[in-house]
Amino acid sequence: MLAPPPAARRREACGLAALALLPCLSGCATASSAETGVWWFATLALLLAAGAAFALGQSLERQRNGRELHQARSALQRREALQTGWHWQTDARHQLLCWQGPGQAPRQRCALFDAPTMAEALKAQLSTQRAFGPLRLQLAAAQDGARHWLLAGVPRLDERGAFDGYTGRAEPADEADSAQASAAAIDALLACCSGAALLAHQGADAWCVLQANAAALAQWPELQPGAPLAEALAAAPTSVSQAWDSLKPGEVQEVQGWRLAAYGPLPDAGRGLLIQLPGAIGAVAPTAEADSFSFTVSHDLRAPIRVVEGFTRIVKEDYGRLLDRVGNDHLDRVLGAAARMNQMIDALLTLAKLSQQPLARQPVNLSQLAGFVVDDLRRSAPERVAEIEIEPGLFAHGDPTLLRLVLENLLGNAWKYSARSLRAQISLQRIPHDASWAYVVRDNGAGFDMRSADRLFGLFQRLHSTSEFPGTGVGLASVRRIVQRHRGEIWAEAEVGRGAAFFFTLAD
Repeated sequence: MLAPPPAARRREACGLAALALLPCLSGCATASSAETGVWWFATLALLLAAGAAFALGQSLERQRNGRELHQARSALQRREALQTGWHWQTDARHQLLCWQGPGQAPRQRCALFDAPTMAEALKAQLSTQRAFGPLRLQLAAAQDGARHWLLAGVPRLDERGAFDGYTGRAEPADEADSAQASAAAIDALLACCSGAALLAHQGADAWCVLQANAAALAQWPELQPGAPLAEALAAAPTSVSQAWDSLKPGEVQEVQGWRLAAYGPLPDAGRGLLIQLPGAIGAVAPTAEADSFSFTVSHDLRAPIRVVEGFTRIVKEDYGRLLDRVGNDHLDRVLGAAARMNQMIDALLTLAKLSQQPLARQPVNLSQLAGFVVDDLRRSAPERVAEIEIEPGLFAHGDPTLLRLVLENLLGNAWKYSARSLRAQISLQRIPHDASWAYVVRDNGAGFDMRSADRLFGLFQRLHSTSEFPGTGVGLASVRRIVQRHRGEIWAEAEVGRGAAFFFTLAD
């Protein structure tokens, strides 16, 4: 059973004392008058003693509660004083008792609280005797290195619960204003960059992200302020990460379409870095220059080709019977070259659109897309017999239209270059690569010499003659651009006469 509180025990004791007196009072009715007076006097003395004891107990309890409350408030004030930043304290008349900065000794002087110059806004807040939030104040001259201050305070109560002044914190607002201005300048700088761009900073630790524009965040959500740069751009080519580590302040370097500009040194002995990601990365609207290029390619370049092709056909139709076999063969060669030129123009326009078309990232079933591509290939050459294996359950995150172009080019090349194999074998699989996965398209076709692999993904670069295998030399260049837009890499392994394997990665 729980013991009753002290006040309850005192009230119980007084009640028992009064009950103890009842027999005495009842006996007074039969006693003499002298005895009666003695009994009345004793009863009165006992009641007075009990009342005095009760009052004394109440007073002691109030004092104990007051000390406990005062100790709790003092402990809270000490904890507040241990926090970082500037601290101040006033008395009940709003006179400054303490002004203390980080690492400084307390003092009783601050221009903010000087009576003649105290701001009206601060006077009004202090007179309410209530807590107030950040209050911006301005001094005529800098105080403790700052001219603008943000003040906040809470009322302090004494042992009796009466108002005893304020305890508060202060923060120099000049630093916040400077940081805000710097952030606005960074935003404006990144907004002027065409395409995805970011600023990085290297202090005592590794590189970290300072800020990224909307185009970069749309494709690289990991580019949050403060994030480690190496982790946020984990899918970047290794040569790019090596470049930003070795770049000196003032140097500018372009690596595989990435533009890196280093600046510094900074006040903390660190370095800064502006990174402009490849123009193909990010959802960027077509510029006037891109529109002009597309118009020039599709109209101005086609015009002379149409003239050459048209007049060649006229000569062949009207005068072909007058020419011998060699003359007609020359005309056929001119017409064939004009047709190839038109195909190259179409390929250029397709490649330009790949750079301008925004990405629509979403979950993509690569196995299903590959199945559609294989069905189209079989319908184009129903006489072909080929073993094609597509691993089920291959999922990725990217643009389904562009990823289908990747599969169309890679599987189409495997289909084309394995046409002369007695038993063509083509496959699409997923294999472990570093800490993620890579997709590989294999065939047992003609293959190629790895000494020429550096030209493989170049525009209009071909490792086989047109007479052996038709093509424009743009397909693999398009594949590489699409993979890079998905923050991935692509490479190949091959052996002449024994087939080729094309590997590519896609960032999640």
